Amino acid sequence: MNSLASIVDRTLVSHAPFQAAVREIETCFEFAREASEPICVALIGPSRTGKSRVLDVCERQHPKVRREDGMYVPILRVTTPSKPTVKGLAEVLLEGMGAADATRGTENERTRRVKYLMRNTGTRMLMIDEFQHFFDKGTKLIMYHVADWLKILVDETRCALVVAGLPSCQTVIDSNEQLAGRFHAPILMPRFSWQDVEQRDEFIGILQAFHQVLSQHFQTPEFQREAMAFRFYCATGGLIGYLTKILRRSVWHAVASERKEITLEDLCDAHEKAVWCGRLPQRLPRPFARDFKLIPTVDLLTEVSLIGTVHVPADESDIPPAKPARSDRRKPGGESAAAWLVAR
Repeated sequence: MNSLASIVDRTLVSHAPFQAAVREIETCFEFAREASEPICVALIGPSRTGKSRVLDVCERQHPKVRREDGMYVPILRVTTPSKPTVKGLAEVLLEGMGAADATRGTENERTRRVKYLMRNTGTRMLMIDEFQHFFDKGTKLIMYHVADWLKILVDETRCALVVAGLPSCQTVIDSNEQLAGRFHAPILMPRFSWQDVEQRDEFIGILQAFHQVLSQHFQTPEFQREAMAFRFYCATGGLIGYLTKILRRSVWHAVASERKEITLEDLCDAHEKAVWCGRLPQRLPRPFARDFKLIPTVDLLTEVSLIGTVHVPADESDIPPAKPARSDRRKPGGESAAAWLVAR
């Protein structure tokens, strides 16, 4: 496979909210053993804001290692089953630790195995992604039994707990008084806002970082120019996950066509194929079209802010945008909040 096809996925662009989230989780990991009670924190935000990528970075910094005396699993990371039960969650935890016959045993037997393995593999942190599945949107019911089981598990294994997901995660946490009491303030991963000058500056810095990487291999428009950045913003609603989808698709097309150029038309095609898919407000214009009016009207920005949320119930609406630190990308020699690196 051509390595260029995966260049977007191998490029990690670090911005202020991302950096803050990684630092907070690393702090929880570092002090997990010394804390008098389990450290619990929730990583919350709309879909496509980079929550899973934050977990990826933290997990890679403390990888699983097979030692002479067995597996060492400092961070055990799993994804919540779509309809979680104690047996189902115990099963994915056992699979995450490489246990044989993870599907075997009663609820109590699986629970005992999970506790035994977590203690014997040195697990210091449990990460649970898609934690909003503990809340059934259809019935409005919370999986109380599973949440209570999880509280007891982290109490007895003395490991830190990080849950990640949509804003409805908070509903699950708040429903269990003892669980809620263990949680620190949530880590918020917001979408970026064009109206906020500092957030706009941060978003443009992210585009500049991607341009620095892609321009080494392709001739591309200058993503960081404000007019071009506005097109990207209107295509993504300030959600970094959608930005990477557009760039990834553009690179795929260029590689498949054996071309060294990514044009505005390529970005338009990538946007419609990778993001549009009937999920965006239909009255939004195509932002990469040549005739797109580069005017940030109130109506346009209001519609753009609905990208990624048009089919989301009110209880999972966006959290208010955070105030990321101002990017210093224009300061020679300064460490940019949109500093980039290609993961190796």
